[in-house]
Amino acid sequence: MTSSPAPRLLIAGLVVAAAAGAVWWAVSRTPITDGPPAVVADPPPPDPRLTFDTPFRNVKPDVKYVGDESCAGCHADIDKRYHAHPMGRSAAFVSQAPPLETFGPEARNPFVKGPYTLRVEQAIGYVLHAVSANDAAGKPLPEYVAAANLAIGSGTRGKSYLCLEQGAAWQTPISWFTPEKRWDVSPGFDLGNGGRRPVGHECLVCHVNQVEPVESSLNRFRDPFPAGQASIGCERCHGPGELHVAERTAGKLLEKIDTSIVNPKHLSSELQAGICAQCHLQGEDRIPRRGRRHGDFRPGLPIEQFVTVFVRHPDLADAHRSVGQFEQMAQSQCRTAAGHQLNCTACHDPHGVPPPAAREAFYVGKCATCHGPGDKSCSEPVAKRQANNDNCVACHMPRAASTSIVHASVTDHRIARRPAPPAPPAGMKPGTVPLVRFGVGGQGPPAAEWDRDLGVALARLAGRLPAGAGGTRAALGATAEEKLKTALETWPGDVPAMTALALSRSATGDWDGRLAAATKAAELAPESEVVKMELADAATAVGKWDIAEAAATDLIRMSPTGVEPLLLRAGVSVQKKDWARAEADCQAALTIHPLHPQARLLLAVCRHRRGDEAGGKFEADTAAGLATDPRQRAGMLEWYRGRTK
Repeated sequence: MTSSPAPRLLIAGLVVAAAAGAVWWAVSRTPITDGPPAVVADPPPPDPRLTFDTPFRNVKPDVKYVGDESCAGCHADIDKRYHAHPMGRSAAFVSQAPPLETFGPEARNPFVKGPYTLRVEQAIGYVLHAVSANDAAGKPLPEYVAAANLAIGSGTRGKSYLCLEQGAAWQTPISWFTPEKRWDVSPGFDLGNGGRRPVGHECLVCHVNQVEPVESSLNRFRDPFPAGQASIGCERCHGPGELHVAERTAGKLLEKIDTSIVNPKHLSSELQAGICAQCHLQGEDRIPRRGRRHGDFRPGLPIEQFVTVFVRHPDLADAHRSVGQFEQMAQSQCRTAAGHQLNCTACHDPHGVPPPAAREAFYVGKCATCHGPGDKSCSEPVAKRQANNDNCVACHMPRAASTSIVHASVTDHRIARRPAPPAPPAGMKPGTVPLVRFGVGGQGPPAAEWDRDLGVALARLAGRLPAGAGGTRAALGATAEEKLKTALETWPGDVPAMTALALSRSATGDWDGRLAAATKAAELAPESEVVKMELADAATAVGKWDIAEAAATDLIRMSPTGVEPLLLRAGVSVQKKDWARAEADCQAALTIHPLHPQARLLLAVCRHRRGDEAGGKFEADTAAGLATDPRQRAGMLEWYRGRTK
C-alpha cells in the first residue's frame, strides 16, 4: 500500500530530526536473509594506517595513545604552554574545570526564553542545568534537569555542556558565552523541539581527546568516557605515543629522525595541512570514506584517505561561518602564490598563544617573515597605518560576526590584499550541484568512491531541507540516487550508501523505493540506530505500522535514555489506535523530559481517545504553550483537532 506521508509528518519529523546529524561510520557485518545469493556488508578497503608509505611507525592502528602525562616528563615546558592554549583546554570535567563561569543574576541566571525559564545551579562537585515552564493553567510543570558533566570548549568564546546518561551523551540547552559573561540558550537549540541534542562521535572527535563509540550507535560511548584526559592532547597532532615513550624510556638510539612519533615539520605541506584539517576544515558535510570512521585518521597520513569533505559551491559560500578558516585560507593569495606551502602553523604556534600584550607584535612579525618589516607595498596612507600601529592583521584579516554561532566573531582568513566585506552568496544556477569536494592534498579516493561520497552528502543535504523546498529537494535527491545506485552496483553491501539511497528516495517522493532501501540497510546492519531510524520513518510514510513499530521498539532498546524512540512508537500506536500503549510511551518519554512538547501533544490525543476529552484538550493547550514559534503552536493545535474529530 502506498499513501501520502502528509498525515504522519509529526511522527516522521521526530525521526528525521534525530537522524539528520547522525554518524555514518562503518556498521556491523551481519548477513541478510533476503534469498540467495546472500549479501553481506562490504569488508572495509585496505587500511591506510597499514598501507601508506611513511617512515613514521606510530601511524599503525595497534599503537596506543598514552595521554599528555606521558609526554610531560620530557617536554615539560611545551606541555605547560600547550595546556594554556585553547586546544589544550578543549574539554574538561565540570567538577575539575578551573572557574570561568559565574552563577549569579549578573550573569543572567536565571533567564527567560519564550515560555521557558532556564537556570544553572552550582553545588559542590556538580552543576545542574534546569528548564521550567507552566501548564495551560499557569501552574508549574515538572522541570527538565540535566547534570552538566563535561564542559566543551576552551572558554575563549564560551562553553557548552554534555550530560552523560547510561553511556549516552546529550548536549544541555544552556551554554556560557564568555564575551558577554552570561548564560544563554545553546547555539542552534529550539526548546520547542525538545531542548536537548544527541552528541555523536563525529562532534566529539574534535573536542575530546579520546572516546570510543558503541558501534553503530548515535550517541553512546564505552567506559571510560572520555578515555584518559578530556581535552585534546599532544597526540592529536603527533599521533599515538606508546611506541615513542617505550623507545625513549629504553634509551634506544635515534636514526636521522625519530620515526617512533610524527613530527609535523618532517611532513609535506599537504600532510601538515591534513593535521589541522581534521578539526578546522568543517565544510558543509564530512563523509567518512567507505569502511572508515571519523576517529581512524592518524597524523602523518593523507586525511582524504579517511574522510571526504564537501564545502558549499562558491556561489553559495558564506565567508563568515565559524570553523571556516581553513576554507578561507585556501583562497588566500598568500597560500596560492606560495605554491600551497603556507599552512596554519606559518602564523599559529600550535603549542601556545602569545599573551594579549604581545599578540599584535607576534602576528605582525609573522607577516614580516614574507613581506619584510614596514613593507613598502602597503598602499594605505602612512597616517592610517600609524593609527593601526602598522598592524597588517587589522586591515587584511578583519573580524566580523559569525553567521553560524551566536555571540561569536571570526577572523577573515582570506588575507585579502584589498580588504572588503565578503560578497553575499550569489545563489545557484539551475542544474548546478551545490556541494564541491575540498581537496587538501590531492590524495583522495578514486572517482567512483568520490561519486559515492558525493551521493551520500547530497542525500543528507536533501534530507535536511524542509518538505516545502519542492523542486530543489527533489533534484538533489534524484542526483544523489543516481550516484548511489551506481556505487551500490560495485559495493552492494555498503550500508551508509544504502541508507543514503533511502534518504534520497524520500526527497523524490518514492516512498516504496525508500522502504525497500531502508529494509535492505536494516538487514545488513540490524543494530544500527541510524538505519533503524530511517527504516521506521520509511515504514511510517507508507503506513507499514508493524514494521515501524518493530523498528521503534529496537530503538528503545538501543537508546534507553532517548525520548524520540518512545515518541516514534507512541505515534505508531496512535495510528493503530492502541491508545493505552501510546499513552504509556508518552508517559515514559515525559519521565525523561517532562517539557517535551511533542510528547505532551501525543499524550493529549491518547487522553481524548480514552474518554477524557477535557484532559486531552488541557494537555494539547499545554503542549502548544511550550512551542516557541506561533506557526508551530498553530500547527500543533490543528494536528490535535484533526486527530480528535
